[in-house]
Amino acid sequence: MIRTRFYGLLLGLLLVTPLVFAKAEEPRNSSGTNEASGLENKLESSDARQVDWTFSGAVTNESGERYHFYFQLQRRDSQYQALAVLIDDKSKELVFYEKSEEQLQVSDNKQWQIGRAFLRFNPINNSWVFGIRSKEQKGFNFKVDTLELADSTSVKKQEIRDGIELLISRTGRLNGHLQTGADSKEQFVTAPKIWFRQIWTSKPQTSEHLVTAVLCDFNEKGGLYAVNIKEEDAARASVAGWYDANSKAVRMSQFVSVKEEKDKTWKIHVALPKTTLLVMNLLPALENRYGLVAGFINKGIPGFCAISRHNIHQDVTTKEKEVLSETRIGEGL
Repeated sequence: MIRTRFYGLLLGLLLVTPLVFAKAEEPRNSSGTNEASGLENKLESSDARQVDWTFSGAVTNESGERYHFYFQLQRRDSQYQALAVLIDDKSKELVFYEKSEEQLQVSDNKQWQIGRAFLRFNPINNSWVFGIRSKEQKGFNFKVDTLELADSTSVKKQEIRDGIELLISRTGRLNGHLQTGADSKEQFVTAPKIWFRQIWTSKPQTSEHLVTAVLCDFNEKGGLYAVNIKEEDAARASVAGWYDANSKAVRMSQFVSVKEEKDKTWKIHVALPKTTLLVMNLLPALENRYGLVAGFINKGIPGFCAISRHNIHQDVTTKEKEVLSETRIGEGL
């Protein structure tokens, strides 16, 4: 079987037009059509004034070599930021760490291009295509299927604070290409499942909220997630989940603490089942407590974790402030 080597051409065209991202076979349901399931044609977070889309996981090439990646696109009104990380599992070294920022007025709320990074959602089959290419010819281009998520038990959706929504899941299959430098060949890679997290605002927010989020993949194929907002009025101050190798939920405490230790080490502690993970950060130190930590677990269950910290803040218009004020008066606040 001859596999079309489109990666170089695709990334070469990336800076020319945001419409040319990837051409891949569309997944079909049991009836043989391209109809999606319960999430069909609707991306709740796409119209949000502030949203965070994050993909994280481990991919394997045809030689069995593994790479860990993290891709995040954040929107704050018209300000967009993209971040991408690739780490070699064998050498334990950082392949690249890229950030892009742009001010955009986007007419299509299902595809975005931020500098050298891009993200596209296909509402027909609920799939995502995302990637990045650095100036050093390093990058990746991945397509992930989320068609079956509506019927999956590995999907968590809830309001974690009034007007702040969370959706997190283990996706379907990922496939794509990556390249580790100008002198290296592009590699075809796959993953049976990865993490997909969305955090977005559905109501105006009048103050900032610090969000700490964790995504871990264990070498035994299981993993855990946690999202925490330290505020008294949070509906669920901490939300967490643990899945085994078959993506079945493992009973666990919703309280997960994250603390920075010495020498670029971060500690993740789960109360039940009692677990402590020590993660060595391979990325630059956080700026003013905000940013991304990513690295391998040095103590605890072997694997890889990413820890992010960012603020959710949404400026509200004068009219929205009046509506909020009237609502609070009506509720007797």
